[in-house]
Amino acid sequence: MPTCLTAAGCKSRRSRLLASLDHGVDAVIVHSPRNLTYLAGYYPSPFLFRSQNAGAMLILGRDGASRLIADNLVETFADRSFVDCVDTPTWYNGTESAPMRGDVLTRATLDALRKEEFGILGIDSAVPAGVVDAIREVRPEVRVVDVGPTIHRLMRSKEPDEIAAISRCCEVAEAGFAAAITGIKPGMTEMQAYELINNACMEAAGEPVILYGDFASGKRTESGGGGPTARVIQRDDLFILDCSVVIAGYRSDFANTFVIDGGFSSARLREMESACLAAIAAGEGALRPAVLGREVYGAVNREFHARGLDSLFPHHAGHGIGLGHPDPPYLVRDSDDALVVGDVVTLEPGLYERGVGGMRFERNYVITGDGYLTLSHHRLGLSPAR
Repeated sequence: MPTCLTAAGCKSRRSRLLASLDHGVDAVIVHSPRNLTYLAGYYPSPFLFRSQNAGAMLILGRDGASRLIADNLVETFADRSFVDCVDTPTWYNGTESAPMRGDVLTRATLDALRKEEFGILGIDSAVPAGVVDAIREVRPEVRVVDVGPTIHRLMRSKEPDEIAAISRCCEVAEAGFAAAITGIKPGMTEMQAYELINNACMEAAGEPVILYGDFASGKRTESGGGGPTARVIQRDDLFILDCSVVIAGYRSDFANTFVIDGGFSSARLREMESACLAAIAAGEGALRPAVLGREVYGAVNREFHARGLDSLFPHHAGHGIGLGHPDPPYLVRDSDDALVVGDVVTLEPGLYERGVGGMRFERNYVITGDGYLTLSHHRLGLSPAR
């Protein structure tokens, strides 16, 4: 599976991690899939049997040396990773019974560590207890520290190759949104609408992608959405499309709500639409470094409060995205998260009224030194241009 990540980007992220750790840390092991992608560009395709229940270990030395360990069935993906050295011990050769897959990875990791000298070992929380116990048995003097929180914090500030990866997800998702506007018709089910959108995204990507989110029509919009069902879509239905496309671990996440078949929308719905679009503009005005998440939320919610609609706005004003969803910063009422350069965030004001309908509009942005850049460029509105 192609990735927008680069060798230079992965090396920079590893350097940032090592520079952020206590100087006594001599080596680092990471096992979490998102950390492996972040630091090494390692992402085995989820659409192949070879990657099912496969793990990998990344060992980093204080000098910056990097070694990835993954078994032979995912060797193709290991060889594409951006590290100094790759070990691919044999797990299953197709002619003999295979041992426990994780045991092969553990043994290979311990073999690699025996060649290293270290007093303090950093690990993420996904590293199996068996690895840690085995290290302590052989080297009881070794101190183990958790580096997961440090990696989590560093992920906030995206590097150029990560932004390129998220931008690609946005472009692919935009193809799905365009297909939804022209292709969803009365009489289709929500599941058929999902299939249409998913096919358009895969064609735009040129490969299978992961697509999840809200694909909800009619009365289902009143409670905020949900995954696709067998519900038959009717003319004049509202349709909430709020979805994420995931490619090689990174993702986009944006939304629009539109009226099926360009049909009728009431004055109340138009009032709600106007308020949502004003709220997203107000939120954009607050997107800059050092602004707190609660301040962004406040800018969005004030637009609803001024119109007497804030009671219909039950959720966050947005959040961070990248290798997870939702990630920090959290744009909620009591958030102390301060925006930083390189944050990729969403803004997603929404209003939901029983007996009327629900809607949500959302875009993705990257925080820059003096404001933001918009990463998603789909048109917002109940009656988008066809």
